[in-house]
Amino acid sequence: MIRFISWLVSIPLIILIAAFTFKNAQLVSIDLFVFQIDLPMAVVLLIALLLGVIIGFVFNLMSLLNQKKKYLKLKHKKEALTGLSEVLNKPEK
Repeated sequence: MIRFISWLVSIPLIILIAAFTFKNAQLVSIDLFVFQIDLPMAVVLLIALLLGVIIGFVFNLMSLLNQKKKYLKLKHKKEALTGLSEVLNKPEK
């Protein structure tokens, strides 16, 4: 069943990418100060999209690591406070 759903999603996606590439096949000149390169517009757009996804992933990963660091710090504080409350709540002998 999963294989069928995979095919059901993959085939239209492949057709969409092929149509996108066909419609954006004209060459675009990119000047990078040192050299100039001619690429199809579809390639340029896909590279820009990929770079955007990678940059978003990196920023999301940094935010996630920062949140994990804060979580661990709060967890250690909670453990310290729990240990302190147990000491303070012990009945005196």
